[in-house]
Amino acid sequence: MSSLPSPSTSSPPILTRWYIDTRPLTATTASLPLLSTLQEPDQTTIKAFYHLSDRHMSLASYLLKYLFIHRTCRVPWSQIIISRTPAPHKRPCYIPLQQQQQQQQQQKLPGEKETSPIPIPNIEFNVSHQASLVALAGCIHPTGPTEDDGDMNLSSQEQQQPRSPSANNPSIPQIGIDITCTDDPARRNRGVPKTEAELRDFIDIFAEVFSQNEIDAMKAYPAAANLDLQASIKYRVRLFYTYWALKEAYIKMTGEALLAPWLRDLEFRDVVIPSPPSSSASLSSGAWGVPETGVKAVLYGREVADVRLEVVAFGEDYIFATAGRGGGFGTSVAVGGNGELRARWDEFRRVDIEKDVEPCARGDCGCLT
Repeated sequence: MSSLPSPSTSSPPILTRWYIDTRPLTATTASLPLLSTLQEPDQTTIKAFYHLSDRHMSLASYLLKYLFIHRTCRVPWSQIIISRTPAPHKRPCYIPLQQQQQQQQQQKLPGEKETSPIPIPNIEFNVSHQASLVALAGCIHPTGPTEDDGDMNLSSQEQQQPRSPSANNPSIPQIGIDITCTDDPARRNRGVPKTEAELRDFIDIFAEVFSQNEIDAMKAYPAAANLDLQASIKYRVRLFYTYWALKEAYIKMTGEALLAPWLRDLEFRDVVIPSPPSSSASLSSGAWGVPETGVKAVLYGREVADVRLEVVAFGEDYIFATAGRGGGFGTSVAVGGNGELRARWDEFRRVDIEKDVEPCARGDCGCLT
């Protein structure tokens, strides 16, 4: 039986954060568990990947999205359809209202009075995957669905197109998440920088992504630490991936991509590299470091209001960044039906495919009762 807490409409609102580590799956089987429970187009997308590790990551991404929608919106697994926002972003979202109405009409008994459809919560979610790890961050809109929602009962990633990089509707939550890996197997053929010149050249490749202040910070020799050259390079490579995760999480929160024209005008200050867990803890799979929460986002030289940022280390090589704003999920409170609300960011919780996902996918859970 699953011990995974379900997303809740309780007050204060909660940011759900789940992850699946597919490394054990890829190491033990070539199968794609629960693939047949997904919609046909989703199965096709997963099977199109050539490498098994990529197929497993794609599968895990879909399983997390289905699980979040199933548990949050209380929709039968077999009726979940993942939609996408309009071009050019085409991001995953959930548009439930029409199919839910049809389902209720089909289930209505002969002679039963017409009733209004049961409201389904508006939800926001974002996913990321890197080097066999997949994560989802999602929440329920604190204000909940309204009678005027109509066909706009969907992820706020659809509602806010395009989003402003610095301002948003304070009642609508926007969430972004990203994972980076400092030792990604896909990059090992290139190797890590070994000299000061190689490090600078590596950072310069991404000059169009970072501000000049960020580039200077990543290149600077760490003065506070007594490190030899190789240790200092490792430190700065880790700093690079911290900045990268923050940048990705922020632009995913806004609904933009790395081609956003304001990308170099966005910079992060007070960035602290998240420390890996202690050596004794890292022997255990799934060990997390201490989250760093003091990062500030600055755009066009001014601090961006109501943006909450967090970076945290997973094991020795992974960095997770989360960005949130609006609906009480940023640094400000939101005003809702229960007064002022400040969301609680839940810790990252491991999702077990067999224990947590399979009962829901097979219809053996109690989520809908």
